[in-house]
Amino acid sequence: MSSSEETIRVLITLRRDYMKALDALIEEGVASSRSELFERIVGAYLADLRAKREREGALGAFVGFTLLLIGAAALASIFGGGKE
Repeated sequence: MSSSEETIRVLITLRRDYMKALDALIEEGVASSRSELFERIVGAYLADLRAKREREGALGAFVGFTLLLIGAAALASIFGGGKE
């Protein structure tokens, strides 16, 4: 394993509603775990910075990927925009 592939354990603190939304994305199949989801988000963000894209580019790429993977209706339901 190269040093770039080495993993490190971190502790983060997020609002409960954010964590519930991220867990719902995981349940919908966006990622297999919280670790994988955060790694995808951070990886996309860093790739966009390296490519000198706008800082919001990674977020847009992630949202696009999520929409493609689980669909707009599921995403709206997770984030409270769906019909109850």
